[in-house]
Amino acid sequence: MIPGILLAAGSGTRFGSQKLLALTAGRPVIVRTLENCLFSGLSDIFLILGHESEKVKAVIGQYFSGEKRVNIVFNPDYQRGIISSFISGLSQLSGRSTGAMMLLADMPFVRPATIDRLMTSWNGSDILLPEVNGRTTHPRIFPADVFDDFFRSGQMRTGREILIRNRARIKTIGFGNDQEFRDIDTVEDLMYPGDKNKEK
Repeated sequence: MIPGILLAAGSGTRFGSQKLLALTAGRPVIVRTLENCLFSGLSDIFLILGHESEKVKAVIGQYFSGEKRVNIVFNPDYQRGIISSFISGLSQLSGRSTGAMMLLADMPFVRPATIDRLMTSWNGSDILLPEVNGRTTHPRIFPADVFDDFFRSGQMRTGREILIRNRARIKTIGFGNDQEFRDIDTVEDLMYPGDKNKEK
């Protein structure tokens, strides 16, 4: 088992409001995503907050009070992008961690079984990415010896350079359900996959 670093610090400007608190199938996006992490085999979840952190933290407290696997971390530099938040999570790991999974909080439809499949498919040394219809996506697993690349990344925002630098170590695993890997950018994206009320 490895820990998950759940990135929930961004401002979500394209959505127009705090999208992590918007409802999908009757529950906040962040709750759906965190539930999927907790139902998986991740050893711990480091939840990285930034934008409107107190609001998100309050909702987490309502749903997950006393959950010992959830560790809330505030990233004061969240406006620098997701890499700064991932670094905030990496900073919390012990030296015993062989790797870590990067998960995005605005992807509430990724199933626990998918998270587990990624973990059981990981060989401990590769960078493992899910691939859907020829496109790589999240969650992603990074081995511990790549962590220093993130700590040395400076002002990097997306981590693309890290993937390019380590491209020989990248492995992908294919998935067929592209709806599972949708992220939330607009109100329309909140429609839960398979919802009977979905417009034809």
